[in-house]
Amino acid sequence: MRIIGLTDLHDRIINFDKLLRYKPDAILISGDFTKRSFVKSENQNDSCDIVHEGDTRIIDFLKNLNERIKVFLIPGNWECSDVKEKMNESGLNVDEKMVKFDDTIFIGLGGSNKTPICSPNEYSEDEIYNRFINILKDENMDIKNNFILISHVPPKDTMADRYDAGNVGSSAVRKIVEEFKPVLCACGHIHESRCIDKIGNSLIVNPSSTGFFIYDTKTKNLEIHDL
Repeated sequence: MRIIGLTDLHDRIINFDKLLRYKPDAILISGDFTKRSFVKSENQNDSCDIVHEGDTRIIDFLKNLNERIKVFLIPGNWECSDVKEKMNESGLNVDEKMVKFDDTIFIGLGGSNKTPICSPNEYSEDEIYNRFINILKDENMDIKNNFILISHVPPKDTMADRYDAGNVGSSAVRKIVEEFKPVLCACGHIHESRCIDKIGNSLIVNPSSTGFFIYDTKTKNLEIHDL
């Protein structure tokens, strides 16, 4: 199966015709496909006021695209409850879900670890890990070495989570990768860290907001291309 993955579109217009020339069987979007602006609240030092709602028309487009090519979405740290509700209504949201498609298991883990930017969909590291474990509770299958993790936030201390402030990825996602060994972790969040990396035998890919990846589940070949 050929998979194309994107992340952090933030309301930008993407030439999906270019992507479809590669004849993907599935398209993954690792969160933050809408955009938000925010300002510090004058009343509460640690809170922010959202001043611009994200454009959700892309969800309608992806729902129509899903009739031809399987589409999997997860929310990023900027997707609020209204956007996530529309994602759920579209049937494309795999956040906190396990889905099998064409003999490949996909597990979605949306949102991010805590950030200083007051985004609406953040979790503690314990919450991130426990959300993943809860996905497995009702599933009677061995997923180790046998699934693709779609995570918005990258695993900590990899090439995928480098930022000016240092490595700002999730220690919980790294723990998940080390313990459960996905064949691929498709992530985003850190726009500056476009890369292909590995933790053990698990491939880590962050195509960034400027690229997309192509992954072949049979050959395990993984490439990043410019959007």
